[in-house]
Amino acid sequence: MSMGRSVTLAAAIATALAIGVMPAALHAQSTAPTKAQIDNAAHVLRVVMTALQSSEVEQPVKNALFDCLYSNSIGKISEATDKVIAANAGKVDRKDASQMLAVIAGTCGYRPAAGPAARPAPKK
Repeated sequence: MSMGRSVTLAAAIATALAIGVMPAALHAQSTAPTKAQIDNAAHVLRVVMTALQSSEVEQPVKNALFDCLYSNSIGKISEATDKVIAANAGKVDRKDASQMLAVIAGTCGYRPAAGPAARPAPKK
């Protein structure tokens, strides 16, 4: 990086800070996260990133994950995921990526379209 570019970047950052353009999310957190919070957030982020890059994950799921990441911090997504898992103790295996993806996508607002199995049986 040349000196001219770094001065320009520094000036742009200073200007953005002066006019309040920098998002609050970029400011330092007031309390340090625990190791468990960091581990959970890292696992959630790994599952989401893998899903976004996978050809096996349907586009509506990817869209929900993308929108969720764009609108929320990974900390909030991780916390919401943890709450769902805690409320369903013994039903979700954190080591099973497909189960974790289902929980994360659900916390991000994804709801699968009703398929043939979800339709009521015809009346006789």
